[in-house]
Order: sequence, then C-alpha cells, then structure tokens
Amino acid sequence: MSPIYIALIGIILFWLVIKEVDRRYTLSNYGIDFQGIILLWKTEKFNELIDSISKKGRKVWNLYSLVGIGAAVIGMVGVFYLLFSNAVTVILSLTGLITPPPAAGVGFIIPGVTVPFWYSIIGIIVVLIVHEASHGIVARANKIDLKSVGLALFLVIPGAFVEPDEESVQKSSRLSRMKVYSAGSMANFVTALVAFVLIVGAINPLLTPSGIEVMSIEDTSGAFGILQEGDIIKEINGVKIESIENFHGFMHDSKPGDELRILTDRGTFNITLSEHPTDPERGYIGIITSQNYTSTVNMGILIPLSGILFWIFFLNFNIGLINLFPLPFLLDGGKIFKEIVDIKFSEEKSNMIQKAFALIGIMLFVINILPSFL
Repeated sequence: MSPIYIALIGIILFWLVIKEVDRRYTLSNYGIDFQGIILLWKTEKFNELIDSISKKGRKVWNLYSLVGIGAAVIGMVGVFYLLFSNAVTVILSLTGLITPPPAAGVGFIIPGVTVPFWYSIIGIIVVLIVHEASHGIVARANKIDLKSVGLALFLVIPGAFVEPDEESVQKSSRLSRMKVYSAGSMANFVTALVAFVLIVGAINPLLTPSGIEVMSIEDTSGAFGILQEGDIIKEINGVKIESIENFHGFMHDSKPGDELRILTDRGTFNITLSEHPTDPERGYIGIITSQNYTSTVNMGILIPLSGILFWIFFLNFNIGLINLFPLPFLLDGGKIFKEIVDIKFSEEKSNMIQKAFALIGIMLFVINILPSFL
C-alpha cells in the first residue's frame, strides 16, 4: 500500500480517537477547542512579549509591513499563475493530450512520509513561529488589539495563530489590515532568504565536492549486482569524477557497449553500458546519484545543519507563497484579495466575487493534488 494511503488511514484514525476523547473528557475543560477536524489551544501568555517587541522600532515595522504588502500582491499573482498553469498541464496529461506525467502542484507535508522527519519538524516550527509572531507584532504596531495567541492542528497541518480583537480590526484602516495580513508571509520570505544566505555563504564554502554517491541502481542495468548503494564513484576510465556535473558530462559522450572501469571507495569495477531509454545512441549505466562532499569541519555536524537550513528555506518559501493564494475566507492571500476587491465593488458584488474565487481556488487545489494519488 502507498505511504500516502497509509498516512491517510492514520489521519482518519487519529481524528476518530480525538473525537472520542473529547466526548468522554470534554477537551474544552483543558483549554483545547475541538472543532471536528481542527484543534485549537489559546493563551494570553505571549501578548505582553509581542506588545513589547512592536513598540521597538515602529518605523522599521511600518516599512517592513509596506514591503510585505508589495511582496504579497506579487506572490498572489505568482502562485495563482503557477497553480493554474499546472492544473492545465494535469488535465491535459490525464486526458492523454500530452505525454509527460503530471506533477503535483501542491503536495502533502507529512513528516517522516513525504518529507524528512526531524528536518521538516524543525522547519515547520520555524515557519509557525515567525509567521504568527510577525502577524502579532505588525498588528500591535498598527494599534490593533490581540485577544490570544495559540497553536492549531487542521487535519495534519500544524499551525499557530494570533487572534486579533475583531472589533479593533474593523476599526483599523484598510492599509493597516493589509499590513497585518501580509506580515506572515513576509516573515516567511525573510526567513527563507536568511536560510538561503547561510547555506550559500556559510555552509557551501566549507564543502568540497569529492565524488558522487550511488543512491539506487536499476535491476535491469549493467551496474546491478556490481555497484552497491552507498558506493562513492571517484574515477571513470582514469577521469576524475568529483561532481555530478563531471559524471553527467562523461556519460553524455558515452556509447552503448562502452566498457567503463569505475574506481569507487570499495574498489574498482568494470561495467558495460546499455542503450539509453530515451536516446539509443547514448550509453546508459542505470544509477541514481547524489553529490558527495568532504570538509575540514566535522561532517556529522555540517550535514545535519545544512539539512535543517535547507528545509527551513524550502518550507518557509513554499508555505509563505501558498498562503498568499487568493483563496477567500481561508488564506491570508484571500483576506488581502477581499480588501482589494472591496475598494472597487459594493459589498454584495464583492461577496459574489470572493465566493467565485473560493470555488475556483478549491478546484485548482484539488486538481494540483491529484497527481499525488496517481
């Protein structure tokens, strides 16, 4: 059974257990609000901390949130275009009009199933902290009161939230509301940028390419039974192979029937190339590889640190971008979309437009997720 289906069964069982626990013990007695497929824990303990931070450098927070509005609008247009164009590709592929297999435009973030467990857990925690803290700080910097701060779980998606006082929100200006709505994704983008700079500027210079690692081997290839997963390829026919680019360059010029003498960390092996599946005139070895590195710094420290930074970058950028999808009533992008539409249209027409976009948005998400189940 596919790991995705196993995970879905686990999710259903989890929520059935939570429902039974709530029936027997009433979770609200313990400060937990159970709403079918949503768990909420609210507290006022962090309100003073957020208030204190917001009072320091109000001009900086004002500039930060103005840039955030610009980034949010660009992100809204960009993510809508990406999901729409990918949905078209999925539909054309499923109907047989184009041959490439469809790629999922939106995937499930399930630690340990679809993403590495500890790296993604740390990345998700960072996403939640910076996203909601930014909402709260910008809200207070714009004199919008907060009711509570809390943690949430929606299906399998963990979350955090800052709950502003609704009356205070409505009394604030449209610009202030848009600043608050865009602040979360702005924080995610800034965090992603910081992680990227650290990877490129601090981690990568400490790594030296040192051969390529064999990750998997096709059982019908000439390398099967000769090479092993985990082997580090260092030379081929006397040519040093220090990077994946070296390897791809060498294989690009190879022909079917060529004999390769491959030097690895486990010894030297001879392999005869077969025909490439997509180009009969090219040689094919049938292995999947990844870059191997050495460093003067302990790799036991450097590799986990690099992995954590990568997933902080990846999750912050992608979740921050998806959050800007103009899906009314649910995502921050939808709230910003509402404020923009309200400028030009009456309340009745604005609601109609939002409902239409909500329907379109849900359809796009469903179509983009479909390839995950194929």
